[in-house]
Amino acid sequence: MTTQSPLTLYELTKQRLLNSETTASTTLHGLPSMIFHEIFMEAFMREHNEVLKVMPPGKGFPDEKGGCEDAVKSGGTCICLLSQELEVESSCIERWRLQVLDWRDVHRDFWTVGPRAMSSAHSEDASNKETGKPGLRKKKPTLRIFTHLCFQAWSSSWATHNELEFCLLTWARKRKASVHLCCEKVMIKSNDVSTILKLLRAVQLDSIQELDVFSVWGWKCMKAFLPQLKKMTNLRTFHFSSLSPEVFTLPLENKWLSCIYAFHLGELQNLRELHIHDVLFLHGTLHKIFRNQTSLEALSFSSSPLKESDLKHLAHCPSMSQLKSLSLRKFSMKSFNPETLQALLDKLASTLETLVLEHCDITDAQLLAILPPLSCCSQLKTFSCYGNHISLGILQVLLYVCGGLSQLTHGLYPAPLESYKSKIPAEFVHPEKFLRVCAKLAR
Repeated sequence: MTTQSPLTLYELTKQRLLNSETTASTTLHGLPSMIFHEIFMEAFMREHNEVLKVMPPGKGFPDEKGGCEDAVKSGGTCICLLSQELEVESSCIERWRLQVLDWRDVHRDFWTVGPRAMSSAHSEDASNKETGKPGLRKKKPTLRIFTHLCFQAWSSSWATHNELEFCLLTWARKRKASVHLCCEKVMIKSNDVSTILKLLRAVQLDSIQELDVFSVWGWKCMKAFLPQLKKMTNLRTFHFSSLSPEVFTLPLENKWLSCIYAFHLGELQNLRELHIHDVLFLHGTLHKIFRNQTSLEALSFSSSPLKESDLKHLAHCPSMSQLKSLSLRKFSMKSFNPETLQALLDKLASTLETLVLEHCDITDAQLLAILPPLSCCSQLKTFSCYGNHISLGILQVLLYVCGGLSQLTHGLYPAPLESYKSKIPAEFVHPEKFLRVCAKLAR
């Protein structure tokens, strides 16, 4: 026979608090933070709504007069807001006068870490910290929620980063007049554009500062998403990738997308970083994208062909005057005039910290042309020309120039042509030839 251990005094006390219909706020106010956290967790999970209503605000945080006014409250409060028990939700908001809820990454460990996570989340007054940021409307809402969002499809069903975020979006969309959902970072990894557009109605689009789109969208999806992009007026970082080239086969539609997207990207005057990967319809339109930007800091194109006219425009564009990072990958510049790339580096030499020219079919003549401006890149920390077919003699000169750059800490270079069996590089270098080449480079 087995005997069940009797409940401890602590467990009996917890049960009494949770089961009592007359639990007073003063009873819960004196509880230690760790015990308060356990009481809250059990009260919420077991739907003890009367206990939730009387739980004191800000438990485990620095004392604040007047409850939660103008302060960020716990992840638990957010759960109350999102729960199906609307009476509990309304009671909490009205009692605590909640105005700002910061539910970004700092709150992700609330359920497992407890009061330590809550304390770190409330070490600063978020209301004072956030009011100076873009995206906040002049008309003050009843409640502002700050969070990051990730839209992605799991298997055949729709889901966001987790069920709690989906609940948050649904809850906020129904109360958009009084609740402003501000999202600094939004990531989209789904082809279900119609659902994305529906959920984005809950978000203050002018609060988005970083947008990552990693989705295989077709022409119709791109057209449907454009009105939302136009409203992201404070966008600072835009990652745009994975648009399948097989989908964009109609010249007229591609031309329309090229012009209209370039125009509206050019309207985003706060844009500081633009990263384009596997997007084929923007080539030849950089002059439209960068017509209004005052100071771009990072620009990258990968598997997204550019025209020579694009690089010529960048060399004369005022918005390139403060560029710190330039990455050009996986498209051919073999036919470009060597002076084009040289003029671009002349423009960027004083500010550039990262330069990547990988798998671009750069020739010996082009590399020789950029050596003078490259030697003037006094701030350069990272340089890569991996994936290009260059000769041993040119590589030796390149290494000599890079050796004179005092800030350079990371360099990535290709094996020269002399490392391969044939003149045109095969898949792998020849081991013996490569060892002889390395010996020459070491000297």
